[in-house]
Amino acid sequence: MLKYVYTALACGVVSLSAFTVAGGYSVPEEEQIVSMRRIGHKLLLASGDSLSRVLPVKRVSGTEFELHFEKPFVPGADALVDITAKEQKAGLLPRGYTVTLHNCADGAIPYAYSMPLKNDELAPCLGRPLAKGCYYITLTLKQDRAVAWLSAGVLPLFLFLGWRAYKKKPDIAISTKTSNDYIAIGRAHYYPALQKLILNGENIALTGKEARVLNIFAENINAEVPRERLQKEVWEDEGVIVGRSLDMFISKLRKKLSPDPGIQIVSIHGKGYKMIVE
Repeated sequence: MLKYVYTALACGVVSLSAFTVAGGYSVPEEEQIVSMRRIGHKLLLASGDSLSRVLPVKRVSGTEFELHFEKPFVPGADALVDITAKEQKAGLLPRGYTVTLHNCADGAIPYAYSMPLKNDELAPCLGRPLAKGCYYITLTLKQDRAVAWLSAGVLPLFLFLGWRAYKKKPDIAISTKTSNDYIAIGRAHYYPALQKLILNGENIALTGKEARVLNIFAENINAEVPRERLQKEVWEDEGVIVGRSLDMFISKLRKKLSPDPGIQIVSIHGKGYKMIVE
């Protein structure tokens, strides 16, 4: 049970660390990318361009993204600051971010600013026109301290503890028996908690589904087991009932039990199967 708790907590931390906190809300990266494309679209509209395309957003690093454009345009510093601020106020970008406008040819930076501004400070160089040209925008998101702490500290801890929990003992979901409990099937000793057989001194591992099928047979030795019961109890919890897969698992069990000729799994045409043990 402990390993499932660690797994759930670790998954929760992974999910949280994949979000950036913006204005008190967690924003999925997909929504942030849509927001960045919207910034590019509105910036082109503000420059009088309603036809050229905003190219796919390029992720440079964990928190740095590049926004490229199909054609040269006239970027407006005022429009860029205003449009980006509105996306942040809508909760789609974090409170802290840096916007950098680059020249495509040499990477020169004709305009840049960082948010949030201090006190009543204004974004620099507003009201000054920029020349028409090929530009791209780098948007660097400042990771929230809480998220950074989770990513750097708590996440590795939970992953380590989860790994230790998984390594400590095997999955016993198919049985409440302890690792010392076994069921005698002919000369074979079947350990449900360990999902294995010991036959002629050999350890034979079973998959989860093989173990669940064998569980049913072990409870019904020398008795007919309907095919529908096997399908329902082994596969229906996964939302699907299979046909040929059952035959495949029966075949694998026959092979693993074959060292004992006194154990046979026979097919009963149109009905199901029977495990016969001499």
